Amino acid sequence: MSEPHDPLSAFHLGDISVSESGVSASQRLCTRFADHRGLIELPALAVLFDHCGGIPFHGVHDDPAAATLQARLTMSTHGRADIGDLLAARAEVVMYDDAWGSTSVEIRTGAGDLCCVGTARNVRVGRAPTGATPAAELGLPTPRCADADESVLPEPIPAVLSGRAVVDEIASKMREPGPLTDMLNGRVEVIDGASDRESGIRFRSATEPWMGNMFGTMHGGVIATIAGQAASFAGHLHAGAGQEYSIGDMAIGFYRSPAVDGSEVVVEVTPIKLGRRVSSFEATMTSYDDVLLSRATVDIHYR
Repeated sequence: MSEPHDPLSAFHLGDISVSESGVSASQRLCTRFADHRGLIELPALAVLFDHCGGIPFHGVHDDPAAATLQARLTMSTHGRADIGDLLAARAEVVMYDDAWGSTSVEIRTGAGDLCCVGTARNVRVGRAPTGATPAAELGLPTPRCADADESVLPEPIPAVLSGRAVVDEIASKMREPGPLTDMLNGRVEVIDGASDRESGIRFRSATEPWMGNMFGTMHGGVIATIAGQAASFAGHLHAGAGQEYSIGDMAIGFYRSPAVDGSEVVVEVTPIKLGRRVSSFEATMTSYDDVLLSRATVDIHYR
């Protein structure tokens, strides 16, 4: 797998095109974005969603010196994209003033099916960009995924294993955590509660410079990817043997952006309410020295 240079090249974003109030972009899905089940889930789409969600608000001000960020993302999914698919994203500012904006985002599969929709809450900030310019500049094509560049999918999960057994195997390194977790330098730990229904997940991710944004701190889409993948493991922890699940909704607020200097960020995921069809979790990200960075609520849908 080739080394990523920034979040856009890492997640194979390209074909970015900007209009007066909107933006479009593409993402080519590869095995490197698959989870521990070999599936493409919401976390793999978060960089595309976040990046497209920020460009239109920045564009309507037409002031390069006034940088903008996302304060919150709200994402809903239905269905699931496949490895090899070419996703198409579109985003447009729907309301804004000098300080705040709301941008609608939708992501469709190559067949034109809507698979993710939501909003980005934009905020204008006083800081000037200090980081490197992303590799996926306007007009550059979406990277193609050569076979030699792809990761190996994890072994199928036996249907007789409970979700707890699967996650325990991943935590003990008896089972592969999936290519996406590997790319995030992720490690999984199980947090045992007073009862099984109170147990959660601790997910550690070692940062790297490629995860950075224009300020040299972690890109919001990467933060959402890490938090979402951690929540996915928590969802599996509470799944029955052979039970299918997917991330249905995620709302994440960004409070501080972590450095990307090799230090570690930690996401702790705890159940809010466990249900037969929908379970809700809270995923809290902190820095290595316990500074609150972000917090997400995630709904897991079971089948």
